[in-house]
Amino acid sequence: MEKLRVLRQSCLFALLCVLCSGVVVWAEQGLEGLASETLENNQQIQKTSELWNREQKKMLAEFEQLNAQLDRLQVQSEQVGQALQAEDRRIAQQKHRLAESKKLRDGLQGWLQKIVQRYADETGQSLPFLVAEREKRQTDLDTVLADPYTPLYEKFRRVFEVFLVETEFGHTSEVYRDNIKLGEESLQVDLLRMGRTALFFQAPDGTKAGFYDPSTKQFKLFAESSVDLSRAFALVRREAAAEMVSLPVGRIALP
Repeated sequence: MEKLRVLRQSCLFALLCVLCSGVVVWAEQGLEGLASETLENNQQIQKTSELWNREQKKMLAEFEQLNAQLDRLQVQSEQVGQALQAEDRRIAQQKHRLAESKKLRDGLQGWLQKIVQRYADETGQSLPFLVAEREKRQTDLDTVLADPYTPLYEKFRRVFEVFLVETEFGHTSEVYRDNIKLGEESLQVDLLRMGRTALFFQAPDGTKAGFYDPSTKQFKLFAESSVDLSRAFALVRREAAAEMVSLPVGRIALP
């Protein structure tokens, strides 16, 4: 029994020694693992810190760049705002000019129509020379003035072109052939226009001669058969040398 008890104690001691050595080995291994894990964690933290520092510097640089860009955009925005204000003022001025231009254009259009109507009235009261030509000129002028697509400057040009032609009639003379109405008779005659003052006629065969009477608005024969228009016709046609010719102009009709 004593031997058995001693053997049992020996076995228990041996088992205890084994367990203790295992605990020591496990503790040593655990400390080594903890140290290794701590080192790895420290390295990871160091890497993360370095990565964050780089990221922070990058973000800071981007932030500064964005701030600089924002400053530039604010300057550009102010410049654009000033340009828009200037453009608004220019547009307002242009609208004002257009409105004033329209008023002026409408006023000038009305003025042109009045003077053209006056020209038509005076033409109807003047000597009836070159009737077809002047009537066509009047019709063309009315058409131009009534056309909304014809520029105002072109209307001005056409009106004053007609006035220039009419002005030329006042200090020129000419001979041309046309038909007139003498009483109830229609005759083809040679007409002599002396400016805008007098209008004479003579039959091609020289058998009839007369003048236009503004007071009655009719062509009449001369009361005296001695009146000879042949020299006057020849002078105006440049068929004879210049000389003094006396013609019975009569009373000039005043407007």
